[in-house]
Amino acid sequence: MRKQSTVNSHQSSVISRQSSELEIQSDGKRRMRQILTIVNLSIRRYLFTRYMFVLLIVGSLPLFFTIYLFLLNLINRATGDASFQAASNMNQVFQMIFRMFYLHFVIFFVANIFGFSLLRKEAVDRTLHLLFLQPVSKSLVILSKYAGFLIVTWIFLSATFLLTYVFFYLPYGMGVLTTDLFERGRVFTLIQECFVIFVALALYGAVSMVMGTILKSGWYGLIFYAWETGLSYLPSTLKFFTISHYLQAMTPERSALPPQLFELYGELPSPLRCAITLPIVLAILIAITVFLIRRYECRYTEA
Repeated sequence: MRKQSTVNSHQSSVISRQSSELEIQSDGKRRMRQILTIVNLSIRRYLFTRYMFVLLIVGSLPLFFTIYLFLLNLINRATGDASFQAASNMNQVFQMIFRMFYLHFVIFFVANIFGFSLLRKEAVDRTLHLLFLQPVSKSLVILSKYAGFLIVTWIFLSATFLLTYVFFYLPYGMGVLTTDLFERGRVFTLIQECFVIFVALALYGAVSMVMGTILKSGWYGLIFYAWETGLSYLPSTLKFFTISHYLQAMTPERSALPPQLFELYGELPSPLRCAITLPIVLAILIAITVFLIRRYECRYTEA
């Protein structure tokens, strides 16, 4: 009888442990479904707002400029004009557009507009409390909306960036394009640059998300823009407190640009320093947002 009792007790503990594990798995799956629902809702809301219109216009500016150059090169090549650029020169132009126009203008303003409205828009539209009524923690709500912002903006900007590259090299023929992509290893460079776009969106968006929980107006963006674009004029110690300094260090194809440009930037941080510093900064920014939102009250008369 004692042996039978011991066996029954062991079986009961095993069944109890299995049932608790099943409950944990069920809770995990339910929470994941809730997170995906919030992400999907955020993406769908972005698709039908004026912010998507801003993304389409601002994000397509480099592509429109490249199509203009593409048509101009075709005309020059057809007429035998000497102003037709060599492929090596076009690579330098392409890298300048990415570093100066994409990083310092397109990505900056897209991330700031979307990031600032991420939670501020919910407060203005009086829908923030509806999200917080979901059986998900406020931290997961914020992270889910943040993930929705990154998915929408990164996919679109990466697509326009890759199309910009294609139109830059199409006037030289598909042979030059495929040679540059696969024999010269440009495909890996493009992947790195798309990753830099993602990092830039994540960091600038996180800064704007924090500001959106504190301020009601986005005028801070002008000061922030002056700080980021004035990188070459800042003292060397202050440059390490700008996001653009780390983005320039992460961007490949440095040899395609004149060395005088990097003399203005000064000493760029090492890859190890970027890998350590940027995740810490991102985690701090998200933690500040969560801290502020947990104490946020939906006072619609003041929103």
